[in-house]
Amino acid sequence: MRILLSWLRDFVDIAETPADLARALTMAGMAVDAVEEQDGETIFEFDVTSNRPDALNHFGMAREVAALYRRPLRRPSARCEETGPAAAERASVAIEDETACPRYAARVFADVQVGPSPDWLRRRLELCGVRAINNLADLTNYVLLEIGQPTHAFDLDTLAGRRIVVRRARAGETLVTLDGEERSLDPAQLAICDAEKPVALAGVMGGAATEIRSETRNVLLEAAWFQPAVVRNASRGFKLFTEASHRFERGADWDAAIWATDRIAALAGQLGCATALRGRIDAYPRPRSRPSIRLERDRIRRCLGIEVGDGDVAAILGALGFEPVADAAGWTVPAVSHRLDVEREIDLVEEVGRIYGFDRIPATLPVVGSAPAETSGADSEARLRADARALGYDETIGFSFVSASEAERFGGAPGVALRNPLSQVWNMLRNSSAPTMLAALERNVKRNQPDVRLAEFGRLYRRAEAGYDEPRVLTLGACGLARPPTWADASRPFGFYDLKGDVAALLQPFALGELRLEARGTPDYYRAGHAAVASAAAGTLAYFGELEPSLARARKIRQPLFLAEIFLEPLFRAGLREPGHRPLPRVPAVTRDFSLLVPADVPFARIREAIGQMPDLASLEPVEIFRGENVPPGWYSLLLRASWQRLDASLTDAEANAFAEQLRSALQDRLGIRLRA
Repeated sequence: MRILLSWLRDFVDIAETPADLARALTMAGMAVDAVEEQDGETIFEFDVTSNRPDALNHFGMAREVAALYRRPLRRPSARCEETGPAAAERASVAIEDETACPRYAARVFADVQVGPSPDWLRRRLELCGVRAINNLADLTNYVLLEIGQPTHAFDLDTLAGRRIVVRRARAGETLVTLDGEERSLDPAQLAICDAEKPVALAGVMGGAATEIRSETRNVLLEAAWFQPAVVRNASRGFKLFTEASHRFERGADWDAAIWATDRIAALAGQLGCATALRGRIDAYPRPRSRPSIRLERDRIRRCLGIEVGDGDVAAILGALGFEPVADAAGWTVPAVSHRLDVEREIDLVEEVGRIYGFDRIPATLPVVGSAPAETSGADSEARLRADARALGYDETIGFSFVSASEAERFGGAPGVALRNPLSQVWNMLRNSSAPTMLAALERNVKRNQPDVRLAEFGRLYRRAEAGYDEPRVLTLGACGLARPPTWADASRPFGFYDLKGDVAALLQPFALGELRLEARGTPDYYRAGHAAVASAAAGTLAYFGELEPSLARARKIRQPLFLAEIFLEPLFRAGLREPGHRPLPRVPAVTRDFSLLVPADVPFARIREAIGQMPDLASLEPVEIFRGENVPPGWYSLLLRASWQRLDASLTDAEANAFAEQLRSALQDRLGIRLRA
């Protein structure tokens, strides 16, 4: 939101420098992103939060300035000259859906002279980023930026029956909006209609058939209040986002409708471009009201931790547009229509605190009666975090939202849809962490950072019989080089076995018993034959491997991407291993190499399982695997190295040979593995 300093000064005296003013407003919750000079004008760029539509205009921001510096606030004049017949004799308004549109106000103008706006008005609009059109259209935009109330001007002579009907659209009705697009309406959308047809999409955009033209002589000016959800659904449904919809969908001020029409009438009289007929049309069948809010003195002290004087509280609330009534215990504060976000006592406490100044609250340590309880798995998570960092992974924090297509593609469990999503792109809670990590890798690769290792600790969100399940997961992502080139060594790309080693290193500290790795059972977004499942007695522990190449190509990434999903709940239940030690052997080990022919469907895990718990077996390692020439079809060649060792006595040749024969026999009898000739 662009705010002009000179325009603010129309409503409140400002002696502070732009930098000081920006700092004060930012500390009060009105974040100033930038201050710039353009054509001799100081312009503030504000990032106004979605709950503060009252500040999306110059008068609303001036109210903030007046409250901060305790200065008088000047309200824009709405006094206008009226003449001729009553407005109600020239036009009429009917509201059929009072829930979606509780109020619709209108003024009628005659003797309209459409032409260019004066320089001062055009300049203010253009500095705020709004294109000047003609004097009538420019006045509606000017008042929108000035007091925040959207309005729209219709050519009265083009309205059938000179009548406005606010109703739901009917099936089959269409509307050509001001941008020239023909839009098909449906009964879920609120339309502004004349006696025959829709002429505007309520709260979003007017229609081309009734727009102001150079030959326009009579105008009906509307100012209404629409339910935010109705405007939001229409705006998002048509992907049509306007300054009016931006304000209506956040909650406009229903009491500003009359003020806005009178203000435009006053400015039109000053410009001499139109004459306002007597009175106004105000269709307001059920006037709205909001209950008062009770604010206790003790509540302010408990929440802010300081005493704020009664005079300061009354002055702050009064400057913000409230009218507090004091009594012995506190204040009764009537809720106001321009601050729909203020509904509870704590909201008023926040208003007092931010204007009084959070920087004036001294820093104190809270009084703690007992030490906080440690969360489940805190030690285990700290160990995992340290180990991941030691393995070269940088921790990242990802969004918990994914699209419906990603939830379906990657999630093995039903996804959880959001009732009010941030966008159509992120409308589900994630049921897999893979798309989140994939997005992080993609972001790095596309920004010329191809050598990446990332780790994310987060949660998944899945439906369960009792409600929802939120398991914790550690996700690893890697791509690029495992080792960069140096003068002494060549580079090496990151591969499956690098990831396998990292996953094994992260699982090793936990009391899981025997760890099993299998190349079957991985989700289909992993590349077949290049992924594995880690499991133990505690259940499935991790999926890891190379991402299916088609998913990387779809994101225009040509290098392999590697993912690992480590499920933390079984690790935390197992807990960390108890630290222990044993003496080092005093004698050397005896090592034997076995050149074996192994059936192609027998993995190393089954070989290790077939050998079992052999006495004095210190290690068992696959040294070399070979497939191809001189190896029969359906087999592969494995060089297996076994070592036997005792703590304090050497093995004799006879004992070592007996162990070797026992190992060979076990493999042949149980798996059909034989020695190569």
